Amino acid sequence: MIEKDKTASSPYGMVSTASGPATDAGVQMLEKGGNAIDAAVAAAFCLGVSEPQASGMGGQSMVLVHLAEKNRTFILDGSSRAPFGIHPENIISSEKLKYGITATTVPSTPAVLGYLLENYGALTLKEVLEPAIAAAQEGFRISSLQHTLINRELKKLACDEYFRKNYLKNDKPPNAGDIVRQPELAKCMERMAVHGWQDFYHGEIGELILKDMADRGGLISQADLSQIPIPIERQVLEGSYRNNRIATFPPPGAGRALIKILNVMENFQPEELEPETPLASLIFALTFKAALRTRQKMPVDPDLFFQLANKVMLDKEYAKEIAKRLKKSITYCLPEIPHPKTSGETTHLSVADKDGNMVGITQSIELVFGSKTTASGLGFFYNNYMSAYEYKDMTHPYYLLPGARPWSSVAPTIIFEEEKPKILLGSPGSERIATTLAQVISRLFDAKQNLSMAVVGPRLHSSSNGKVQIELKRFPEETINTLKRARFDITKRGAYSFYLGCVQAVLYDMDSNRFFGVSDPRRDGTARGPRSVAALKRGDSK
Repeated sequence: MIEKDKTASSPYGMVSTASGPATDAGVQMLEKGGNAIDAAVAAAFCLGVSEPQASGMGGQSMVLVHLAEKNRTFILDGSSRAPFGIHPENIISSEKLKYGITATTVPSTPAVLGYLLENYGALTLKEVLEPAIAAAQEGFRISSLQHTLINRELKKLACDEYFRKNYLKNDKPPNAGDIVRQPELAKCMERMAVHGWQDFYHGEIGELILKDMADRGGLISQADLSQIPIPIERQVLEGSYRNNRIATFPPPGAGRALIKILNVMENFQPEELEPETPLASLIFALTFKAALRTRQKMPVDPDLFFQLANKVMLDKEYAKEIAKRLKKSITYCLPEIPHPKTSGETTHLSVADKDGNMVGITQSIELVFGSKTTASGLGFFYNNYMSAYEYKDMTHPYYLLPGARPWSSVAPTIIFEEEKPKILLGSPGSERIATTLAQVISRLFDAKQNLSMAVVGPRLHSSSNGKVQIELKRFPEETINTLKRARFDITKRGAYSFYLGCVQAVLYDMDSNRFFGVSDPRRDGTARGPRSVAALKRGDSK
């Protein structure tokens, strides 16, 4: 049973995020007359405060936008950048790629959110930062999930002075329900509210970052901050499922894997994909493995992708061939296929406004609490995206070079109905993002489940090497045995596993003219819509 605050409906728009304060921040912007862009930016900044283990100003943000008036859908590639002074030979150990100040790339989130707001928002930066500043000053309550994650990572986190100061009391981590305040982070955002987001790179905040890097042996230099990582506007990656048009994230994201999964699944009848059954679970596992293996073997430079003639991962005819091979495997593993009934840490937010604009933002500091290191005097966690590059193959498009972008698995997605955006969804979870979204989409269009059922339903993931992670107790024993017969290595996960993604979804129902939102119960979060929307008066904002 999904908790009450995990689902919502409203005629005025919808916000779904992985943190209650962030959802409230987005709703506040909608209620004061802001658009979906304003709400998404406010929620994104607030997530960096109240969900610091997953994102923040020290990380990167990827954005999917639909502008209703222009009927335009596009993405912002907000990749961070490797420091210009870096080279694989300069890296002393793999440990320094994952933890500590040397693990961080040039943060892009302030530039991405600032660019998005300036170009497409209606409110000012000061207005959208207000909820995040308040959350940092007044504090947020530690959730049970955060308590667990802090204890899990405590050994490395406790090495950081700022973390000890704000999170530990008598050298002990906070319990669920305890309030954590972040005064340094509040001051950092207050300065941005007055001097602009550019201050993060060219102003006092940037100077403090450079001093921190110099004092602690970091790799980010003046040259890195001088060239602000402004996001790149790219066209969306398009596909379809059961005649429903889909727009998702192109490289460096993982939309290709999602489209390939859906293309293969489309060659099976909806009845064959009935959730949790042995047949459907085997189809999912085999399809996920094939798609993720292809993505690994065929990495693509995001700057060249749309110019390539060979886009095999998007080809429906190629998907038919894959499906034929899978059916042979299924016949071998299920000699008596029952007749069907006739009937990867990251965060994501989804926002829609009453005018039909939609914004999905997937943002991250890479691992849980990123590099486990905070910016001295500024309060945000540095990312550890230095671990997300290729270090051996110089021909790889994500080989570590000065200024290079890291590889990413994000796939915020919009599903259209009658050429209008109907469903916006996304998830964290690294390579599990594409497989998580595919299962939700199948439940929506194959099993005809409602949005809440589709998000809450039991979930599994199959990696490219054939290892299956599964919410074991939520699947029948026959399904588990079938996967074992198919030679999948089964790893047990809990009933609502943190590991298997956290979908934030928004749906617009044209018949009732209402928005519906769902926040995945696998992690913290809420969905809420505005109770009313004020008219934005001229002079109130920009």
